[in-house]
Amino acid sequence: MRKTLLLIKLRFVRNLWVILGIASLATAGAIVWWETDFLGISGSERGAYDDGLGKFTGHPDFPWKYAPGGEVKRSKDIVIVGITDSTFASINQHEPWRQRYGSFPYDRVLWADLFGYLKEVGAKGIVFDAVMDESKSDILGDIALGKQIETDQIPVYLGFGMLSGATPLPRQEIPFNRAPPGKPEPAPEKLPGGEAAPGDPFAEDTFPEEPTPEEAARATQARLVELRVKAARAYAFPVEAKGGLKVPRFEEGPVGPQYPLPAIEQVIDVIAGFGTVDHEPDGDGKMRFTRFVYSDGVNDYVTLPVAVAADHYGAEKVELSPGLLKLGKKEIRINPEGDAEIDYGGTLYKKFDTIPVDDVLRYKNGVDGGVERFKDKYVFIAGLATGTGDIKGTPLEANTPGVAKQAAILQNLLDGQFILRAPFWVSLLLALLLATFSASLVLVVRNTFVDIGWPVALYIGFFLLTGGFLVATKIHILSALPGLAGTLASVLATSWEKLFADKERARMKAAFQHFMESDLVDQMIEQKKLPKLEGENLLITAFFSDLKGFTAFTDKYQGDPHALMRLLNRYLSAVTPSITVQGACIDKYIGDKVLALFGAPNFFADHALRACKAALSVQKSVATLRESFRSEGLPDVYTRIGLNTGTMLVGNIGSQQLMDYTAIGDEVRLAETLEEANKVFGTLILIGAGTYEQVREHVEARELDHVRVEGSAHPTTVYELLALRGELHFDKAKVVELYGQALMLYRARKFEEAQRRLTAALGVDQSDGPSQRLLALCQRYLTAPPPASWDAVSPLEK
Repeated sequence: MRKTLLLIKLRFVRNLWVILGIASLATAGAIVWWETDFLGISGSERGAYDDGLGKFTGHPDFPWKYAPGGEVKRSKDIVIVGITDSTFASINQHEPWRQRYGSFPYDRVLWADLFGYLKEVGAKGIVFDAVMDESKSDILGDIALGKQIETDQIPVYLGFGMLSGATPLPRQEIPFNRAPPGKPEPAPEKLPGGEAAPGDPFAEDTFPEEPTPEEAARATQARLVELRVKAARAYAFPVEAKGGLKVPRFEEGPVGPQYPLPAIEQVIDVIAGFGTVDHEPDGDGKMRFTRFVYSDGVNDYVTLPVAVAADHYGAEKVELSPGLLKLGKKEIRINPEGDAEIDYGGTLYKKFDTIPVDDVLRYKNGVDGGVERFKDKYVFIAGLATGTGDIKGTPLEANTPGVAKQAAILQNLLDGQFILRAPFWVSLLLALLLATFSASLVLVVRNTFVDIGWPVALYIGFFLLTGGFLVATKIHILSALPGLAGTLASVLATSWEKLFADKERARMKAAFQHFMESDLVDQMIEQKKLPKLEGENLLITAFFSDLKGFTAFTDKYQGDPHALMRLLNRYLSAVTPSITVQGACIDKYIGDKVLALFGAPNFFADHALRACKAALSVQKSVATLRESFRSEGLPDVYTRIGLNTGTMLVGNIGSQQLMDYTAIGDEVRLAETLEEANKVFGTLILIGAGTYEQVREHVEARELDHVRVEGSAHPTTVYELLALRGELHFDKAKVVELYGQALMLYRARKFEEAQRRLTAALGVDQSDGPSQRLLALCQRYLTAPPPASWDAVSPLEK
């Protein structure tokens, strides 16, 4: 054990600067990755956040469900009364209820009855998780609701709706006094502009016999103006933002800024408090965070839970400063940016007592149990059945009624605790420490199992650490950023180790005689152009081909491997001369696949054109071979080819006994990806943009599409190689012309016009694969148009 520890110590000391360098580089890379949201790392963070909360908060199948802070505590402050499936059935089957309340959406006399009963049994307040900005066709229920609230002085809190392009409410000057819960403020006797309010004793002709149309229109306008004035007085809330914080604006709507809509006139004077009920969705649509105040540029407003909490704490205004929300004397910690992450504390039905509306009606009619369930509690009224309210996602549930968010926020305000984001430097420090540990582990232990297993162990172990910490402390430390830094450090450390382990491996020049024409090998040796031991970056062209139909051969000769090998060698012997005669180096054979390099180790200025000539020659050789196979009763085959020109790392990889001259890098992988992409486009030869730029004057090729290759941040253009210049058939040239027109129309989002061009092209050559593919895309986008951000770039996965 002592010797092992000493060895570990010596390795650590000797590699210390390398470890720190790799850790710093990995952390910097992770930061760039995070800031650019490369490959959607923010989505990974949201997923890790949800997993942490979900697995550690009372999850029935997770062994850590009873971790500190993970138990679900039933709310003692809030109950939820909801319209459920049983409500539909009960009201429909009970004739007196059906006659009184009608069908869904029910007459508002239902809420009058419920509110009256809840006030009677001692509910602290009623939070109606909906808006009332449109009167019913029969306003008697609206009148009954308003009278019930006013008569019984019921503290009811209501959401208000927003509309893009609506008229802003009048500005409410600060300071202003808020009426106590349930006590409406008096309406102004005079409206803006000096008009008399309805019922004004000083108004002339208070009871006109028959108003003229103009008088009726003026009266209607006056009522609307009065309603907007009342809405401004009822909705606006004094907000004091300190420490550089600004009250955030409502999000823009489809036709401009959003502004609040006045509630119906029957209730606007008697509601204790109003608040916005926006879902504030995260990037993936889930509800994870909340703000507390908003502005429309005219007035400031609070969210519905804050409106309730403000009265609960006797607050005349909301004070917002970095890291602190103050309601009266109550101080609640929030994020420095003025928002907070919601602590749901469990799924909706586990966290809150939920009661169907029909049960409340039974309590009202004499069934025992109502007092105990509602006394001294805030009662949320919401739709719980499908179709009665919004269904949204939370970290704990993919689909849940939207009231879950409002109830959870109010519970957090009453408890005085939300989930807070840790400062970014904390996550950054954790990322650096994790990267340092990962690099140390790889470079010190030097074990294959560590190289492979550590990234997996890192994911599992770090998830347990951050998930448990999140639930126990209510502090959100980033998971994806440190995890990525640790993984990058592990990969970099492994690459460093492998690179230097191979540094001194010798090369055998005789190995090239198996992959190149013998005269080219001799020429390379005579000119002393042997590849450098350490490799070099060269601008060359990579050729990648694959035999389509080889699976049929393997099935046919499954019991005769020797015959299968003879056929494979027959194919390779037919196509290899077409490649090597153009000066290529056969990098390797991978079964029926061929990787060749043009321009290395022997350099030719026209390596891209040589590769194109080789590809066309291979297709001719395969066509001849197909005829031979067909005459022998063998399966049909053809070859797909991908060409790409770019800077590649070229050199020897191997040992003193065996080495392999090859090229590596993204440009090589792109050649392979292009070969595979032939299946997508229905083509035989695809070339990259780098190749096309070098050969465009010498070949016939058509642009197919802009594509984004997996792992690359930038799109590239792919082309189909058809023939050498001047050798393209007339019919094919017509197809190419029509396809080019269709492609331009497609990129301009003129899918119907593009479809007509493609149909014409297929009329000339119905087997044209690119036209078939683009036509399918046009038809899809005609049915489901792409978003405005669509850039006409197609994903191309390897």
